[in-house]
Amino acid sequence: MLTKRKIIFFKNFKNWFIKNRENIEAVFFDIDGTLIAGKRALPGAITVIDFFNTEHFPYLLLTNDGNHSVEEKSKMISSAGLSIPTSNFISCSMALETYVKKYKCHGQKFFVMGDLGKPCYAEKVSLKVERNTKKIFECNGVIVGEGTYDWQSAFFAVLNFFIKNENAPLIVPNPDSYWPNGPNGEIGIGAGAKARFICMLLREYGIKKKPIYLGKPYKLIYEFAFQKLLNLYPENKKFRKNRILMLGDSLRSDIKGGIGFGCRTALLLTGITNEKQLKSIPENIKPELVFKSLA
Repeated sequence: MLTKRKIIFFKNFKNWFIKNRENIEAVFFDIDGTLIAGKRALPGAITVIDFFNTEHFPYLLLTNDGNHSVEEKSKMISSAGLSIPTSNFISCSMALETYVKKYKCHGQKFFVMGDLGKPCYAEKVSLKVERNTKKIFECNGVIVGEGTYDWQSAFFAVLNFFIKNENAPLIVPNPDSYWPNGPNGEIGIGAGAKARFICMLLREYGIKKKPIYLGKPYKLIYEFAFQKLLNLYPENKKFRKNRILMLGDSLRSDIKGGIGFGCRTALLLTGITNEKQLKSIPENIKPELVFKSLA
């Protein structure tokens, strides 16, 4: 049972971190709404990342952006002025590797809705990808990507696929319903919302379909990131989860996921969450710390 915690507010993250770094062994940064908004760096992001790089302090970037490859996301971050090695990026779609190994589905064909990065995350873990809706019944399951595609034809095909293949997996790298998509408060519709819409239709039809989520707040991405942290910083030998700080802008993604994995949590009020939303929230999404800005 979660104990009640009091939220502590601070003006900016960098000043707090300098004073408290001896209690932190690594930081997991969210990306969209935390470091960047659209294609621009958020205030203080460049300063903070440059500080972490100079200090050689362990950190990773955890993102529910499942339709941009590490190479694409790195280029996007770099164009915003942030200097971060590609090895420090963890995408929700990278957890496909864990799924494929666990269920031994190497070489199977999956219908992919939208994009899964270039190069494609599914193909990188030896899955065969099909995007032609007319060939969906040749597939073993469905992966919900993102980006621009014909939602109507894809939803129609996927809905009818699961009516005939109730036990086939519905894999959703990004569980988010929405995400920050511009400097003026615009939001984009996430893969999680699309998957839940399909499941709602199936439920009304009489079929119970439970998506398999890979990204935050679910544990697969955190387990993948924790192992990557150990591999990337072998000199640290052992990281303790309760000394890793998850910093992000989403209560139901970053904060809930960090709490569930046993991390310390910090909310940044630069993305989809504002201070008013913190007045009455359940303990499982209540952050330990809240920062108004990065630096």
